[in-house]
Amino acid sequence: MNWKSILQLKFVGVVLALALTVTIPVGYVAATEKDSDWGRGDDFANLIVDPIKTDAGYVSGTMIDVVQRCWIYIPTGEIQCSSTLLGEVGKAVRVYRGIPYAAPPVGDLRWKPPQPVTPWQGIRECTEFTPMAAQPFQPLNPFWGNIPESGMSEDVLYLNVATPAKHQHERLPVLVWVHGGGLTSGTDSPDGVGNYMGAAGGYLAAPLPNHGVVVVTIQHRIGPIGYMAHPALTAESPHHASGNYGQLDLIAALQWVKKNIAAFGGDPHKVMFFGQSGGGAKTNWLMASPLSEGLFQSAKCESGFSTGGSPLATTEQYGVNLAVKLGITDTGAAGLAAMRAKTWQQIVTAANTPPLNYISTFTVDGWSLTDTIANIFAAGKDHDVPYIVGYAGAEIGASNPARGQLLVTMSKQRKSPIYTYVYTQVPDGWKSQGVFAWHGSDVASEFGDTVALKLFPGALLPITLTSDPGVTEKDVWVSEFMMSMLAHFAKTGDPSVRDMGVHWPAYTDPQQYYLDIGFRPLVKPGYSTLVTPQPPR
Repeated sequence: MNWKSILQLKFVGVVLALALTVTIPVGYVAATEKDSDWGRGDDFANLIVDPIKTDAGYVSGTMIDVVQRCWIYIPTGEIQCSSTLLGEVGKAVRVYRGIPYAAPPVGDLRWKPPQPVTPWQGIRECTEFTPMAAQPFQPLNPFWGNIPESGMSEDVLYLNVATPAKHQHERLPVLVWVHGGGLTSGTDSPDGVGNYMGAAGGYLAAPLPNHGVVVVTIQHRIGPIGYMAHPALTAESPHHASGNYGQLDLIAALQWVKKNIAAFGGDPHKVMFFGQSGGGAKTNWLMASPLSEGLFQSAKCESGFSTGGSPLATTEQYGVNLAVKLGITDTGAAGLAAMRAKTWQQIVTAANTPPLNYISTFTVDGWSLTDTIANIFAAGKDHDVPYIVGYAGAEIGASNPARGQLLVTMSKQRKSPIYTYVYTQVPDGWKSQGVFAWHGSDVASEFGDTVALKLFPGALLPITLTSDPGVTEKDVWVSEFMMSMLAHFAKTGDPSVRDMGVHWPAYTDPQQYYLDIGFRPLVKPGYSTLVTPQPPR
């Protein structure tokens, strides 16, 4: 049986290898559950079985219980695999990869808001990840699985779903995740040398869904393909707006969730949107956009508290600058047609060739974003939903007081609570080497993937660190807390996990309570007074 056949098995729990640069099949085990097992009892009529009907057609996925993570250790180039499996044999989740939520944004649809999917006949096999969004080539980037140019595309408006639900009426909370990478890089659907590879594959592994939540990850347009404004684009828009296309993609994905997630056992009225780094910035934009009203009921911004937004005239000039680099000086319809005739490779290359006079940024277009995010937040015009904001310990800096004071202003103008945190947990081995909780370390915890910590030496951590971070039961406990917290927050709007002894008070003035997330979490006052990196405990 070849590797592709293994991955397309429908009713078995598959042990997948999440390799970062090469495909490393490590075998599979027969599942202890079948579709028929999910129908025991009196509710067989509402059993979730393949295929599942969405508003555009039927989709079929696979069932997975455990995965084994493999990676290339950057300092030596050695292939390493963890003996610890992600998940639990027999506790399967259904995984659907590459469900379209909008039409391919190519040709005349490049630089337009996402359009509806064309319905399909028959059953769409959703067992493989789609390519990552067009972006600068990063053949040696370990986080995205050494994805070559052939693993990238403009045709990326797809999402992935992992659900533990057995019946449609379960109405589980829904966690909708968007990747980091600023506005110019990253992926939630690794293609690469072999499908299913890459760090992002861990987002759909069983640990987090098996905490009673449906997990959705989104692909969207990024970089100049996703955020370019231009006078001709503004002129052709019925809203007299351009830019922010990648953000409009996220709104379209959330609209898909609202329409379809109940068929996967999710609750369309208990949707939490969250992201880290660039994903956190995108979360803040959604909190501020009038177009996302009612599409999510809670949000979490991790290490990406963006408060900006550039005037339309400014971002239009960025687009003009990019066109000139491509040899196009006409700023009208003819110039736009010439831009749409260019390949995405030409556009991405020009945007990243010095002088760097093109910038991918949020645009205050008067339609999808009516003012800067900071002004919208300060005026109390953001979405009034429970909201978590936090950073890793090493990231705390001088900007924290301004961020903290804006949160104080927000907390006084809204009914829903705000919660803040600093993630400080570091495995003992690296803590003894002077490591503070780094950018992205909390993501590994919240997806139940402490093995992924080994990806960071040579990337966001010094290459001189030992390959083994020294993970102990303390790190496992913190990861369990993070997953339980996300599930409870999405369900209730309260991140406290009282059965683990953690009460998380809201951020208020003057206490400015925050949660120091280490082993074990501690409630502390004075979030905005933190101006130096916070050490692990």
